[in-house]
Amino acid sequence: MRLIMRMAAITVIAGILFGAVFMSFSEKANASEGKVVRVGWFDSTYCYKDQFGRRSGLAYDYQQKVSAYTEWTYDYVEGTWPELLQKLKDGEIDMLSDVSYTTARADQILYSRIPMTSETYYIFIKAGNTDMNLEDINSFSGRRFVVDKGSIQADFIKTWAANVGIEIDLYEAVEESVDESFEMLDRGDIDAYVTVESYGNREGCVPVCSIGSSESFFAVSKNRPDLLKELNSAMAKIQNEDPYYNQKLLQKYIWFAKTDTYLTAKELEWLSEHGKIRVGYRDNYMPFSDEEAGVLIGAVGDFLSKSTDAVKNSNIEFETVAFGSTEECLKALQNEEIDVAVPIHLSTSDAESRGLLNTEALMSTEIFAVVSSGKTTGIFSDENLRTAILTGSLNYDIFVQDHYPSWTIIHEPSLEECYEAVAKGEADCTWVNSYRITLVDRLRRRYKLSLFATGQSMDFAFAVKKGNSELYSIMNKLVILADPSETEMNLSRYAGTSEKVTFADYIHDNAASFLAVVAAILFVMLLLTVAKVRSDKRALDRQKLIDATELDPLTKLYTRNYFFEYADRMHNEHPDYKLDAIAINIEQFHVVNAIYGWDFGDKILLALGDEIKKYVGENDGIACRSTADRFYIYCLHTDDYMGLYRRLQQTLDVFSENVSIRIRMGVMPYESDLGPVELFDRARTASSIVRGGMREKLMVFNEDMRKREILEQRLTNDLKNAIEQHEFVVFYQPKYNVQVDPPVLQSAEALVRWKHHEIGMIPPGTFINLFEKNGRIGLIDKYVWNEAARQVHEWKEKYGISIPVSVNLSRMDIFEQNLIPAIDEIIERNGVTKSALHLEVTESAYTDDAEQIIGVVTQLREKGYIIEMDDFGTGYSSLNMLSSIPVDILKLDKSFIDKIEKPEERQEKDIRMIELILDIAKSLRLMVVAEGVENGDQLAFLKEHSCEMVQGYYFSKPLPADEFEKLAFGENK
Repeated sequence: MRLIMRMAAITVIAGILFGAVFMSFSEKANASEGKVVRVGWFDSTYCYKDQFGRRSGLAYDYQQKVSAYTEWTYDYVEGTWPELLQKLKDGEIDMLSDVSYTTARADQILYSRIPMTSETYYIFIKAGNTDMNLEDINSFSGRRFVVDKGSIQADFIKTWAANVGIEIDLYEAVEESVDESFEMLDRGDIDAYVTVESYGNREGCVPVCSIGSSESFFAVSKNRPDLLKELNSAMAKIQNEDPYYNQKLLQKYIWFAKTDTYLTAKELEWLSEHGKIRVGYRDNYMPFSDEEAGVLIGAVGDFLSKSTDAVKNSNIEFETVAFGSTEECLKALQNEEIDVAVPIHLSTSDAESRGLLNTEALMSTEIFAVVSSGKTTGIFSDENLRTAILTGSLNYDIFVQDHYPSWTIIHEPSLEECYEAVAKGEADCTWVNSYRITLVDRLRRRYKLSLFATGQSMDFAFAVKKGNSELYSIMNKLVILADPSETEMNLSRYAGTSEKVTFADYIHDNAASFLAVVAAILFVMLLLTVAKVRSDKRALDRQKLIDATELDPLTKLYTRNYFFEYADRMHNEHPDYKLDAIAINIEQFHVVNAIYGWDFGDKILLALGDEIKKYVGENDGIACRSTADRFYIYCLHTDDYMGLYRRLQQTLDVFSENVSIRIRMGVMPYESDLGPVELFDRARTASSIVRGGMREKLMVFNEDMRKREILEQRLTNDLKNAIEQHEFVVFYQPKYNVQVDPPVLQSAEALVRWKHHEIGMIPPGTFINLFEKNGRIGLIDKYVWNEAARQVHEWKEKYGISIPVSVNLSRMDIFEQNLIPAIDEIIERNGVTKSALHLEVTESAYTDDAEQIIGVVTQLREKGYIIEMDDFGTGYSSLNMLSSIPVDILKLDKSFIDKIEKPEERQEKDIRMIELILDIAKSLRLMVVAEGVENGDQLAFLKEHSCEMVQGYYFSKPLPADEFEKLAFGENK
């Protein structure tokens, strides 16, 4: 009777759970609007997941943009690109990105009318491979090349090989992903991989040459012409709305992919023969370059310091030489006294006439005209003006020739004489770039001149003498590899140190007053002078902030440069003020602009800017609009950050009737030893960490946050080396059969630990969750499978006994295309049976895409592998799925075992639940392993209720292989 009642209870519970699941699915289906489009997802620059599991990439962005007009919902189907192309032809998916046009394909699939992007195809070889080079094209002959099967680059490489007169061994990959093909290249299994340029943004490979390019389209299944019509309409709207949309996506995802991180054999040879690269620079030209104690400082100095190890296969050394002017520096370059000159602004034509070449731009700066205070209007409407330029300052000569060719240039021997010429009316203007405004502003104040924005910029680059192609290529690579935002930050940092007003400056500016009272009491005069200097400096600084072009034209908040200049001043002059740094971002602002238009976006920015102005006015602070949708606040410390967040969010909620506009806010509270730049760097970090669906997205920075970020980045960087150096150590936790007396050790579970070469032993919780988030857990899993199989074989050889070991099979592993062949290969290579390696799959994995997971697990079980369901009892649909799930062993989760610790504290419902699970397992003929058994009361209960296997600290903690060996085989020798 009791058994009948239990089986009835099982049936009722299963029915309830099945109904709940069915209704949940039904509700989701009914809630879905628009068409569901099955779109191919292949790991690449076009579609990938970041470390937080968020989708991203050029194709992904484009698809989301399309869905804004079509209201499509996407069902992502993962696979390699060749597999997905075949699925598209077979009608198993509806759409695929990054498909080049061929006549043969056009018979089987449909193409979008407008291309989604364009791409270039490169031959990649392993870095350091000197056996293959373009100087000897025959060195490519007979080499093993890999290309994705069915891709257009397959045709390109065949044509290229025929054109250069060589034969290659070409393998067309179907199942291998891009990452796996590059791994084959790194291992030396192949000699070359032909693929899109953006895929080569990784260590260990180097592009040799381009073999062609093509436009790339969205492709649609021939079965779905309805989708093609909507797709074409949406893409036409996108292009009409923003003709440069495709280029912007290219710039965001492709153009900045740094593929050229290695020097070629010829470049390495040049460096070896030449030695240090001699860099000539203009002295006394901060924030760009200056000499201090014989060392180059400034943004150029920082760039050279960073560039010494920027490429992967060489350390580059520099020798710097200072010159009094740009002209002198270039003459030295032409005379081969130096190898490169910087910072140089030359038009292409001017560079050619001097026998020079320009690298890509290293940095850029806005140019301001320095004019008489009464001539700030219409200064550029007259075509026949005179401009004063410092003798030898070739950069400004070129700037005037490029933008104001009819103007007359007057060369002056010093910068002060240029300003004086403008003050006397002998010249109409002189020039200053945005990063030097603060450094030379003393002259502007002295001659009572004003600044006027030209709206023009000047790019600075390295100049190299023609005929030295290796050096030119090296310098170009270093410039391209540099982070533009870091260069800009360095320029702002050096520009933020204002030139001090000296006592001599004061005498010069106040000569009449000073001479009139010089005969007075010297001591009193000295005190008054010091006070006057300080007063004048504050007044002039305030005047400078008022006169200069300091405000964002839309919000009337400070621009970024002036904000940090002002913030530095507040920090330096009032060190007792406790000032917080607050960074504010509007979530998905580009989407708001795209959907509702720029005018609507401007209204949002204006409303938020107005509320920020009110707040800083109330709290003695300053604020700026740093970028399109980012704002900074620097104000007196407060404890009510949430109050500020809600105040700003409520300002935007008035727009939320038809659109949801949310902000993220990061805060770095005041710290006495940190300046504004460091504070806002941490505020931005806090803002970027705000994730998830919580309504109020506020994060206050703490040091643990920074330490965790640094540690996680380091662990990610060290993963590959850790696997190669066998830093991961497999521990084994024994499993005992407790239905015999005494209990017998019959199997084990493999658990991984990381013994880092510097940090020491790292707990699994620290790195397992990290690598699950960033998608690299599979590398560790494969390592553990191999080590466990090797160890089982070793014990079998030594003792003649095979102890089965359970290893973890993560959800990511299951979705890998070559999972089963990979496990089979490990089993075969280590000479063990399939039943010796138990595969653990967590219960929760079965509730997510259960059909596919069950299919893969079924194949594994049919091949002879033992499947264990880990953490049983923690999921939501276990009972009604058990009959269909292919599983041999249930592992009862520790949370159940904890509830039976002491007989006197046990709850009847807990006991009934455990009894029910054990009865279900018995009815389904499944073995049960109880996890986390720690005391005799728990063990006695489990033995009484016929639980066969137990693991936990009551018997043993996880042990290293040698200690487990002693425990398992010591008594069985």
